[in-house]
Amino acid sequence: ERIANESRGGGSRFAMSRRSSSGMPGLGSLSSADKTKASTMRLFQKSLRDMITGIRSHKDSQKEFINKCLSDIRAEVVSSDIRTKAVAIEKATYLHSLGYSMHWASFHVVELMSTTNVKYKRIGYLAACQSFGDDTDVVLLIPNLLKKDLASPNPAEAALAISCLGNIVTPELSQTLVADVYSLLNNHKPDLRRRACLCLYKCFLRYPEALRPSFARLTECLDDDDQSVVQAAVTVLSELAMHNPKTYLPLAPKFYKLLTSSSSNWMTIKLVKVFGALTPLEPRLAKKLAGPISEILETTNAKSLMYECVRTVVMGMTSQEKVVRQAVDKLKDMLEDHDPNIKFLALHALTFLLDSHPRIVAEHKGNIFECLDHEDSNIQYCALKIVCGLVTKRTLIDTTAHLMNAMGKADQRFRDELVLSVIHICMNERYALVTDFVWYLSVLADLIRVPCSSHGALIGEQIIDVCLRVEVIREAAVGILGPLLLDDSLLEQSNVNKTVPGALKAVAWVVGEYAHYVVDHEEILDALLSPQVKQLPGDAQAVYLQTIFKVYASAVLMYSQGIRPTGALGALPAPATEPLIELAENGGEDGGAASAPTPGKLVPESEDLVVLRQKVSRAIEPFTTSFNLEVRERSCQLQQMLVIVGSSEDKEPGSGIAIIEAFATVLSEEIQPVSVKAQRKIDIPAELGADEPMSAEWDYLLVSSDDEDDDEYASKKGKKNKKNKKKDKMAKEIRDVTEIFGAKKSKEQIAREERESREMLAKHREKMGQYYLEGDAAGDEKKKSKSPKSLPGPESATMNALEARLANYNVGQAERPTIKGESESESEEEEVPTGPRKGKHYDPKVASSQLHGELGAYNPMKPLDRGEHLPSVEAYPRFDPYSKDDAAFNAFSPDAGKHHKSSKEKKSKKDKSKSKKKKANGEGIDEAGASNKGGSKEKKAKKEKKSSEKKTKAADVDGLAKSLLDAAV
Repeated sequence: ERIANESRGGGSRFAMSRRSSSGMPGLGSLSSADKTKASTMRLFQKSLRDMITGIRSHKDSQKEFINKCLSDIRAEVVSSDIRTKAVAIEKATYLHSLGYSMHWASFHVVELMSTTNVKYKRIGYLAACQSFGDDTDVVLLIPNLLKKDLASPNPAEAALAISCLGNIVTPELSQTLVADVYSLLNNHKPDLRRRACLCLYKCFLRYPEALRPSFARLTECLDDDDQSVVQAAVTVLSELAMHNPKTYLPLAPKFYKLLTSSSSNWMTIKLVKVFGALTPLEPRLAKKLAGPISEILETTNAKSLMYECVRTVVMGMTSQEKVVRQAVDKLKDMLEDHDPNIKFLALHALTFLLDSHPRIVAEHKGNIFECLDHEDSNIQYCALKIVCGLVTKRTLIDTTAHLMNAMGKADQRFRDELVLSVIHICMNERYALVTDFVWYLSVLADLIRVPCSSHGALIGEQIIDVCLRVEVIREAAVGILGPLLLDDSLLEQSNVNKTVPGALKAVAWVVGEYAHYVVDHEEILDALLSPQVKQLPGDAQAVYLQTIFKVYASAVLMYSQGIRPTGALGALPAPATEPLIELAENGGEDGGAASAPTPGKLVPESEDLVVLRQKVSRAIEPFTTSFNLEVRERSCQLQQMLVIVGSSEDKEPGSGIAIIEAFATVLSEEIQPVSVKAQRKIDIPAELGADEPMSAEWDYLLVSSDDEDDDEYASKKGKKNKKNKKKDKMAKEIRDVTEIFGAKKSKEQIAREERESREMLAKHREKMGQYYLEGDAAGDEKKKSKSPKSLPGPESATMNALEARLANYNVGQAERPTIKGESESESEEEEVPTGPRKGKHYDPKVASSQLHGELGAYNPMKPLDRGEHLPSVEAYPRFDPYSKDDAAFNAFSPDAGKHHKSSKEKKSKKDKSKSKKKKANGEGIDEAGASNKGGSKEKKAKKEKKSSEKKTKAADVDGLAKSLLDAAV
């Protein structure tokens, strides 16, 4: 058994012969049966290495093997042998990292943390770091254990406790142990000071009240002799300053001194990050930092440090032209790098220069356009953002052509983003960059044909908006958009044309609204009457039917004007009389098929128009049975109108044409663009009375309506009469109540009622005071207190930069057509919804932004108030207890416990020394009689020396507390 135990790692040779601090007996205190059971379990127990090897070997049945291991661990973790328990916890920790929860073993982890052997204690602390959280119940059991280990003379135990506290810290643990962690900042061990400094940051996040009293000592760590402690302090202060830079602006001189003297890349990166957050708040820092940052950019070979310097330059040092040029040159080298991560960082840094230095960024647009075809989607999106920011009036057409070419190689998601970007570039600021709207319409027509696009509705809205606002392009719009109606491939039902119907609906509306510009009406009607139109959604079919009638009316009007011209083509003049009104008066006897009036000279219907009318009538027949009510109604109306035209033509040639001319006159009125917020400009009439009730007896009507339902179930007349009486009584009571509570009260009335209610409450409190809680008033005051306001962020200069770019490039451009509604105020722009982004996203329980937001309410630079200090905890040890040892002390060695003698051994040695002294005093009492006086003087001197040492320790503690109170930065 001993050989087997030694072969498993040698740790079992040191069997525990005494009880551990957790109360578990070692093998020496167990019975023979328990010893045999523990030895057998230890002999056949799998180590962590064995379990990992088994998991890798069982590739087909890995889940079953892990379940078996978990069942073995559950049996081993309750063992009385500390080594068996430690191995079981070690294996459970590994499985926890693979996703198998070990919360069931939390109490056993605490048991392992409380052992005296550092080797097993380390396993317990590691398991606690991995598995403990805010919702772990046994965290309540470990504050005293952590407090004891933080004050342990063994630096390994203190280091384990600090690391564990930093990982599992909760508001309660932080409030209890922050003073102990703070005291370790005065420890003689640099490693413990470094760990304590980093752990304080986690404590500040969960207990913000500890920041102010600890801040003075934390800043003193910047001047520490050990470089690792300085790096830890810089790390903590940089993290605090990144989230609340305005508060930590006074520390800039110290940071600058460390930046110019630091030789560590890690600390330099942190310092440069801090200055990147401070320079936007203090413009003078940019001039001061120009020299050091430029030197770092020239000398460093570290990509990470170089990028942080570039990022600081582009975020807060844009006023220094020389440094900006140097940074952009570095970014050019990064853009040409083959590593996608470095390429993305370079693109991300260029986005900060879009507003301040667009010309410098435009010098590298060749490399940026190449990134649109990169295989990494993050690089594509970042490059697209830069391209959209560089667009001007002069470069709009070329940029759009590049984006359209990139759509052919892009995947579905990025292709949609490209389509959306092209539309937003052109429509931004009321089409500020567009000078040629015919070109823009051709771009929109090409975007309709983009496969699998999800922005068909947006394209349709843009087509209608441009045609309504810009009059000069309507004829060109009909010529550009007409072929889209003739393309049968756009009517096919497939994922490729998923959103095309939304765009075709707008195309059909434009062609119908401006049908007098159509050249070949029959061709357009054949496309609109195609059988595949029934595959479109109902709203698109309804627009198609309306367009059919408009195009047919335009064809009839063009024919009549050719024979009897009454004005310019397209003016759509009204006939001499009003045929619609006379039709309405005379059309009753023959079913509405009355003949049209004869305004001078009627134009009879030609054979081509007869054929066209019959073709339209036959083609719309299937739409009359549609399930969509709008489609069915419009098709039936159109069919009846064609029947009226045919019957009128049969009775009197030319009267049917006159009817269609009248409809064309009605449809000739131009539709004007109306703002979405136009309703707000209309004043509410004074006589409207929107706040007055609709009826003076509204409550009575509501009660009566409820009683009518009950009356339906009443069978006798007597019961109805009783209910009517109750109804009248109830209505009267309700009317009285509404008069009481609905009447408007004056300010004096309201003040008097509030005063009476306060007096009644005070009297009731005096009478029934024993039932009131003491903290009611204080709680009300706390509720009324306002939360601290967050600092306003820097104002954005996007609009000013955009205007400056447009002014620079607005040279030699053609005259831009007038756009209706362009001169309206900016207040009519549609509001962009702001607020949290909706959708599925990761929402942590304790978010970093929330913790730093609570921390921002405490200003560490202000002097401490009275009583605002941490409890004084003496930092242990002030000396190195192992400094005189010849060999180096290893806290994790199995023999580490031999350095610390037990209290029983110490007491036995003291008793032996006392007995020896007594014997010596009894034998030599006569010889030493003369020297008793001298011995008593020596004892008094020793007592005085001890008391002076105690006083000096107390003075040191008082001095530390006083320095915390009087600290000022």
